[in-house]
Amino acid sequence: MQYRKCAEHSLLSRTVVHRIASLMARAQRGQTMAEYALAMPILAALLVGLALAGFYAFRAASADWGVFITGVAEGSYQTPATAQVRSSIIWPDIRSRIAAGQSAPRQVRSQIFIEDSRPWILSINLIEAHRGSTFFRLWRFYPGPPPPGGPE
Repeated sequence: MQYRKCAEHSLLSRTVVHRIASLMARAQRGQTMAEYALAMPILAALLVGLALAGFYAFRAASADWGVFITGVAEGSYQTPATAQVRSSIIWPDIRSRIAAGQSAPRQVRSQIFIEDSRPWILSINLIEAHRGSTFFRLWRFYPGPPPPGGPE
């Protein structure tokens, strides 16, 4: 008798647990759709933000590369090669803002200064600011003794 009661009790408890689980599953059936609807705009905003950050990093690296390579080309021996180098800079606005020249007899200075503001999508005012400069000491062999007063 005792054994039969336990078997009936376990069968009854399994049936009750199954019914409760099915009721809870019905109640939670629409929850995944709500969670998906809440999470997708956040994930989309993150992906757009990552793309914009990558675009900014690429433009900043291009400007830094332009400053470096233009300075190197300006310091090339006797004939500066800046015209050939400027064509390797991708964006024309960055290309036009780079300035390079000899600041002393054996020194070249290359610099860039960008501060732009323009309207973007959804009337957002996009601001871009980039500054950079570098000095190159020209190690060349000059004929004859140094000029009076030192090399510079």
